[in-house]
Amino acid sequence: TIGIFTGVIVAALRFLLDELDIFRPLWFQNLSVEKFFLTILILVGVAKFLAWAIKFDRQIAGSGVPQIKGMLQGVASMYKPFRLIFLKFTAVILGIGAGLSLGRAGISVQFGACVGNIFSKKSNIEGDILLTAGAGAGLAAVFSAPLAGVIFCIEELHKKFTPEILIATLTASVTASAVVGLFFGVRPIFETITAQPLAVPEILKVPTLEIFTELSAAPLKIFLCFVMLGIVLGILGAIFTKTMIFSLDCYDRLKIFGVKRFLVPMILILPLGITLPQILGCGNVLVDELLSEKFNSEMVLILFFGKWLFTLICFGTGAAGGVFLPLLTVGALGGKIFAEIGTSLGFFSAEWTTILIVFGMVAFFSAVVKAPVTGCILIMEITGQFSYLLTLTIVSGAAFMAADLCGGQPIFSALLNRK
Repeated sequence: TIGIFTGVIVAALRFLLDELDIFRPLWFQNLSVEKFFLTILILVGVAKFLAWAIKFDRQIAGSGVPQIKGMLQGVASMYKPFRLIFLKFTAVILGIGAGLSLGRAGISVQFGACVGNIFSKKSNIEGDILLTAGAGAGLAAVFSAPLAGVIFCIEELHKKFTPEILIATLTASVTASAVVGLFFGVRPIFETITAQPLAVPEILKVPTLEIFTELSAAPLKIFLCFVMLGIVLGILGAIFTKTMIFSLDCYDRLKIFGVKRFLVPMILILPLGITLPQILGCGNVLVDELLSEKFNSEMVLILFFGKWLFTLICFGTGAAGGVFLPLLTVGALGGKIFAEIGTSLGFFSAEWTTILIVFGMVAFFSAVVKAPVTGCILIMEITGQFSYLLTLTIVSGAAFMAADLCGGQPIFSALLNRK
């Protein structure tokens, strides 16, 4: 039941945000004088609503994952979950729909946890189990990745394994994914990845029973390149986490509160929508365009720094929105830059670009969230290819260790500690 309700809520969220991702660029492409002033009024109105909503109920601020971790650790609580779902759903549609560079995965995790919390009050089952099951169902539904939902709950939320948690979370995650599949079909958020089979070099296709045979035949140079990719994005991931916390502190130190806090990114949406519309919104559309090779090297660099900086500006406000999709997008852009540098230096051919973009996502995810197993499973599920598990593990492990050596904290734990 938790999986069914969570799946319906997340399916509605995905549908509306996908439609707004299509509508928003068209709106900015045909911006007349009248629409220009109307856009300003809309953005100011959204800023006022976000400020009012967070003042009315602080629970809707941020992604919601740190709050769930706090509940499982006994240092936080959830009140009025029905109101939370309604207000946060509205705030996410308006905020991200308008163009805020925030994610929808963390929101979906919180929605699932709210559903689990509602049912825990109506049953004799331990509340933490249903809360965790709902959280896993939320992540599974938004990515169509049930295994990733289960692993995320064990690796990041609970950090422990019990048969009860496994069975409850697996059941809810599979059910939620099935419900979303009824609405969208078997369609991942990054459609281009599965629309065309990944050009995976044969050396990466390492069967489970032949790992050591295949590995011994692999050129050392190639595996060193993947380790280097993990190290570079691991360092950047540690910096990303620290800058995210710094962005929250900046708004507080500058004493920017209330509606002024949300006017900062809203004002930027207008010029960005005209000049760089790709960095607005969650980022899944940008990843699809990146995989289609629509940008030159200079544009990729601009998008990399632009997406990073605008995500910091948006996240620092505390608006309703997560970090999963923005960080995956930044990781994909980092992988693209790494691929072009490696190609120009002759380390590998241009056909490796797609796989390096995908590996960039798992590396950055592992460095920021500090959940490398979840990252590997998530990427394999959204690509539909399980044949390069070994290389994914190498990349994510290198990124995790590099971020750890640089003092990078898990982003959700850092946010919980800050609260």
